[in-house]
Amino acid sequence: MRASTSRPGIPHHRHHPLRLLARAASWHRRKLAVVAAAAAVLTGLAATAPPAPATTDVVRARSDLVGGAVLTADDLETVALPSDGLPDGASADLDALVGLRLAAPVPRHQVLTPVALTGPAAVGPGHVLAPVRLADADVVGLLRPGDLVDVLGVSAEGGRSSTVARRVRVVTVPARSEDDQATSAGALVVLDVPDTDVGALTRAAAGGSLTITWT
Repeated sequence: MRASTSRPGIPHHRHHPLRLLARAASWHRRKLAVVAAAAAVLTGLAATAPPAPATTDVVRARSDLVGGAVLTADDLETVALPSDGLPDGASADLDALVGLRLAAPVPRHQVLTPVALTGPAAVGPGHVLAPVRLADADVVGLLRPGDLVDVLGVSAEGGRSSTVARRVRVVTVPARSEDDQATSAGALVVLDVPDTDVGALTRAAAGGSLTITWT
């Protein structure tokens, strides 16, 4: 005789309501067991995952910016970036940067630092930023921030030239406005020069014109 597989207290008929209820309960128990196992796995993964890296709020360029541009609030954005790997001196105060001039081109999303800006932080001790108007605008167009040049003064009388500053660094080449092109000869360049050379530069500019040679 075939042994009965009925559970105690539950009729053997396969469609009996109590048997259907027992099957449903068994299915739900299996489902809950699977969910519990998945939750345990996820909990274990979360416990072993490394912590999120620390971040710092910094200011970066919204888009590509040209050297010599004066920064506006629309040029900049504040973002939180991982603290590890940020450049030294990364700027965090957007308002403090507005109105400053870029010493060199800045690509989109580059973090702003003092090196990218003209101002006291852009030069070392004993040096100053000197705006110098060179006689030949085409020569200025060949200059790039970081170039090292000698500055020569050319006398208005006789055309004699003499070196008035040696191996000075080009900080920025401001973009020329239409008004400047129409009313001024030559073009402006900002140089990082020793403060001892400022007097010679001023006298040479007053007594003639200035030009440069690359070193």
